[in-house]
Amino acid sequence: GQTTREVASYTLSRTFFVTTGDVDRVMQTAGQVTQLIEEGVLVISQSPAYYYSDPAPLKVELMGLASKDARGRAEEIARSAGCKLGQVRAAYMGVLQITRPYSTDVSAEGIYDISTIEKDAQAVVTVTFQILDE
Repeated sequence: GQTTREVASYTLSRTFFVTTGDVDRVMQTAGQVTQLIEEGVLVISQSPAYYYSDPAPLKVELMGLASKDARGRAEEIARSAGCKLGQVRAAYMGVLQITRPYSTDVSAEGIYDISTIEKDAQAVVTVTFQILDE
């Protein structure tokens, strides 16, 4: 401890935000940080975050597919019970789950995983149908 006017070192902090469709290049560039470390540069880095560019149309598409699937399943259940499917009584749209591939994570608030380029998306629709006698 003695106070001096001598500068022992400098610290530079810089955060980069890149928006691009060329995610492979981002991944490659992020991997090149090790070259700086090998040259003696102290680097504190974080993994890139990968966002789905426009989730709104995806949600609409998935909700449509889930609704169609709900009808098909309900028709099969009604048919096996000797009944006929009637009109929709109620329909509820659930949250969108965007997860890393093969993930079993679910949340009532929805999930938006940003750790991987590849993503799985799942939507849940709850539909109540009228059941009619055949």
